[in-house]
Parts: sequence; structure tokens; C-alpha cells
Amino acid sequence: MTAEIPYPITFNPYKHHFRFLLDEIKKWRNRDWKTINKGIISIGNNLIDFYTGDLSIEKNTNEILEYFTKFKVHSRDDFIKWLNSQDWRKVKLSDQSEWLIKQGDDENRYIHIHPAKYSKHTIRVRATTLKTVLALEILFVQKKPSSKRTLEAVNEIRTKRLDLSPIKSLQKSESGILRLWEIFQSQPLI
Repeated sequence: MTAEIPYPITFNPYKHHFRFLLDEIKKWRNRDWKTINKGIISIGNNLIDFYTGDLSIEKNTNEILEYFTKFKVHSRDDFIKWLNSQDWRKVKLSDQSEWLIKQGDDENRYIHIHPAKYSKHTIRVRATTLKTVLALEILFVQKKPSSKRTLEAVNEIRTKRLDLSPIKSLQKSESGILRLWEIFQSQPLI
């Protein structure tokens, strides 16, 4: 993982952070598919909450660490007490986005964070949809920037690069691929 996540936080930006992925796309466009696929694989296969706001990973994690400092949570034991026998709790950051906080599995990274469901600046996406759009941005758009968004192009990427099933339609009501692809396309990659 190329993002620096401070201790004791666990966070997977490949699954949950739009701005991080914009930066990764720029790097991936100059790398081989095997290297790219390592990052894409870490997205998993579930439904995920994806943060699209402007807070960088550094700002996001620093605000969470400041929150815990304010409430005198300085150790794993303090954190467990803060959870108060709950599986998770939410915190709100400066941009009004909410983040789910739960106990991490790693003893040194015991604060596991990710965007809260239905939070401001957060959308729900299927991991396979995110993988598809990333691959399209990296491979298809790079080679054919003026190409139209076609079902054939999407299915070529899904079947040949991602080992996913083809989809039947690109209608926004049936597939989130176009909706998510438009979000990525709306941000210039410099």
C-alpha cells in the first residue's frame, strides 16, 4: 500500500478513498498489469462505502487521531473502553462526513476506519464496479481516450483483465459502472 497510514489506524484507501485512487491511476498508467492488479485485488468483492470528498488520507487520519487525543484515548485499552462494548461507533469529520470506527485485528493498528454508510461525501458501490472503472481508466481510456463508453469496452476489460462476468447493460438503473465512471471522468488526471 503506497499511502502512509499512521499508527494505530487501519484503513484501506484502495477500497474507500477516491482521491487516493485518482493518484494511483496516474501511477498505474505507467506500470504493467501485474503490478496494477495487486492494488485492484485489495479492493475485495463486497459492497463498499466509497469516500468521494476532498479530505486527503493524511487530513482524514489526522482528524481521527485528534478526536481520540481530545477524548484521551491513548492506548488499545483506552480504545476498547471508548467502544463501550459496541462493535463500532461513528465520528464526524470537518467536511461533515461520518466514519465508522471499530476495533482492528492488528494489535498495533487497533483503530479500524472506513466511511459510514449513507454519509455525506460517500457512495455505496460494488467492489466489482470499482475494479471495472479503475481498469477502464487505466487501460481503455489510456489507449483510446476519445472512445465512447460502450458495453463492449466494459465487457472486454471485465472478462480479459479482471476475470469477471460480462454485464448485460450499461443503463444507469442496471449498473453503477457508468455512474462511477462519470465521477472518475469528472476529475482531470494531471
